[in-house]
Amino acid sequence: MRFDYGIIGGGLSGCLLAYYLILQGKRVFLVERNTIGSGASGTPLAMINPATGRFAKKGFKSLEAIAQIDALQQISPFSSAYDFIQNRGIIRPCFDAEIAQKTNQNYLADQWEKGVAEWMTPEEVAERFPLINRNFGGLIVHNGYVVNPKMYLQHLINWLKYQPNFSLLEEYEGFNSQSHKPDNTKQRKNPNYWIFRGEDIEMQANILIHCTGAEEIINAMIPGVIVKGQTLQFRLVDSAYDQTPVQVVTDQINHTKNWSSFLREYAISAQGYLCSLDGRNLVMGSTYEHRFSNPKTDLNGAQYLKNKLDRIHENLSSKIVQESMWAGFRFSTPDRMPIIDEIPAYRGHYVFRGLGSKGLLHSHYYTKIFSNYLCGKGFLSKEVKLNRFK
Repeated sequence: MRFDYGIIGGGLSGCLLAYYLILQGKRVFLVERNTIGSGASGTPLAMINPATGRFAKKGFKSLEAIAQIDALQQISPFSSAYDFIQNRGIIRPCFDAEIAQKTNQNYLADQWEKGVAEWMTPEEVAERFPLINRNFGGLIVHNGYVVNPKMYLQHLINWLKYQPNFSLLEEYEGFNSQSHKPDNTKQRKNPNYWIFRGEDIEMQANILIHCTGAEEIINAMIPGVIVKGQTLQFRLVDSAYDQTPVQVVTDQINHTKNWSSFLREYAISAQGYLCSLDGRNLVMGSTYEHRFSNPKTDLNGAQYLKNKLDRIHENLSSKIVQESMWAGFRFSTPDRMPIIDEIPAYRGHYVFRGLGSKGLLHSHYYTKIFSNYLCGKGFLSKEVKLNRFK
């Protein structure tokens, strides 16, 4: 069976690239050796945060990316996604004077549009968000999201499965990929194409795209490192935190007195993230190991995340019931920007990886750009090309 494009990897970049190519009438197959969202895209909850990094720098093209996500929530297949993607304000409290100074400097330099973000003094944070520990001020971004990525991807895949030009191979390890070179006469007219062969299937693609995140790539030298992240899923047990919201209104400011109602409006980003979709089931997560030895969840990671909770609110970790943990890996490039390019010496074979911690923010933006490029409707700018590392 012949397709226009073959995509390896069923995470955010692979699934969304398939989506945008299908919208342009292309024939696409997608191969995932495990299950959809089984890699880094399968984290229980995550944030789409326009202010990234340790010092809350406005992310590259972050507002354009958010605008695209906003628009997609209004159309199929995302229009009924409320249960697993919701708008949230993102609060970036600074619990360190140096972080506060640099974050404030970034806020001023980034020149955020009016109403998109604002800087809060320590007194303003204490007044508006009394649940958060004493701090040195912070940034609030008013248009972010909290997402259950795995459910989000499954919703997308369910839509793709109904498209006649799409084919999915999931939990499929019995294949190998190779470049097929026609004889010299045909090669003058046709480019190389790629074949996936298994015991019971053969699929051909004119173009092959690796969207495999942290996995190895066909001996190509792609610069970057693999980092580990871990999440702690829990619920709150103290009735003072977990029951009906209690709010006091003074000068038109809502002082939220319980975490359940607070996390229905906001998520917290403070060298890690705390968020919830329903106000009861909470996730604390962080990318914390660049030199890891244990690929699975571990007690050190759990304690690290509990310490993050206590930094946000005194002794918060003593008021939780732990439900589960998750660990995953992502690929990070030296300049924290993705790589989207044809692999040298492998004609018709592309790599799309390195979205890193901004995967949810940038996946829609870059997959649309990449799909347009593949369909001859645009170009790849220098910030994503491989040759920028030379």
